[in-house]
Amino acid sequence: MAKRPQLAADTRPWRDPSAKPFVRIRNVTKKFGDVAAVDDLSLDIYKGELFCLLGGSGSGKSTLLRMLAGFEAPTSGSIEIDGQDMANVAPYNRPINMMFQSYALFPHMTVWANIAYGLKRDHMPKAEIAARVDELLKLVKLEPYAQRKPHQLSGGQRQRVALARALAKRPKLLLLDEPLGALDKKLREETQFELVKIQETLGVTFIVVTHDQEEAMSLATRIGVMNQGEIAMVGEPTEIYEFPNSRFVANFIGSANMVEGVVTEDEPDHVRIHSAELGTDIYVEHGVDCSPEQILWWAIRPEKVLLTREKPEPQPGIPDGANIVKGYVEDIAYLGDMTVYQVRLDNGRYMRVTKTNMRRGDPDAISWDETVWASWAGASGSVLTN
Repeated sequence: MAKRPQLAADTRPWRDPSAKPFVRIRNVTKKFGDVAAVDDLSLDIYKGELFCLLGGSGSGKSTLLRMLAGFEAPTSGSIEIDGQDMANVAPYNRPINMMFQSYALFPHMTVWANIAYGLKRDHMPKAEIAARVDELLKLVKLEPYAQRKPHQLSGGQRQRVALARALAKRPKLLLLDEPLGALDKKLREETQFELVKIQETLGVTFIVVTHDQEEAMSLATRIGVMNQGEIAMVGEPTEIYEFPNSRFVANFIGSANMVEGVVTEDEPDHVRIHSAELGTDIYVEHGVDCSPEQILWWAIRPEKVLLTREKPEPQPGIPDGANIVKGYVEDIAYLGDMTVYQVRLDNGRYMRVTKTNMRRGDPDAISWDETVWASWAGASGSVLTN
């Protein structure tokens, strides 16, 4: 998957309270009849970001994208792009372009002509068109394919032609609707690298709509998780995955073991949660803003759980009997790079555990029907209050 380099804090404008957003969405609602597809949504996106709107079907992400493009008008609220209110600006006058999932290439035109089409419509001088098209062909690595037609290209190549055409008029903002959805898994992963490199090279602000969590995590500087027309959480990929703010986000991004519990001990540096569902106490190495005896939820990612045949020694600082459960391996899925274990606990509940396959053909690997212990560190899980 494409991985962005770690950025210094001062290159992340969303961390600077004084930074001015490039796209400012304020209290936007879009209703179709009595149904609110987007409900009182506010969001700031900054110049040079590759921002992903992530959500399932019906979450409102595509409706929001269409309002940014000008294809739909908000029922209420405002949208500003680069300081300009878009309320009365027609789609063709907005400083944006849009790349559709279907690519919408002209089948009778060559690659070169497809990219040049918008520039010709704007009556740009021929020499400038040629220079711009050649520059984009080089950027998307399609120089040898300039005279081919779309049906003579692979899916990944057609995707890059559509991207070059969308970038030809130098938009300030590029909207991409499920841009990699038509590609197979391997090609999609390869194209993620290319898309990130192109965006970083040009510095154009990208807003990508996707339902694919892995794609969003790979591409984005930040992700806005949408649910029922609202933004459930906005954050950098690591924040979204490691520190979800709700049960919905924890369940929607990746996989999580989630249980209900009651706070039995609440101190500034730790909390202790009793979970009847899990059949043990959960010790968390940080304080939580909650009330005594409050019901809350605890989630842990499968890769954060340690699976052993022998009962491990108590971890330093963790009370004896906490953060450990016993069970047996009911099912195993071997995925090549990792193995997924479905562990049935003594109380009948299941826990999902993943283990990276560091050794090839590991003869010591835990197998079906073995008795095992699942344990975790005090900082491994997330405490969720909603």
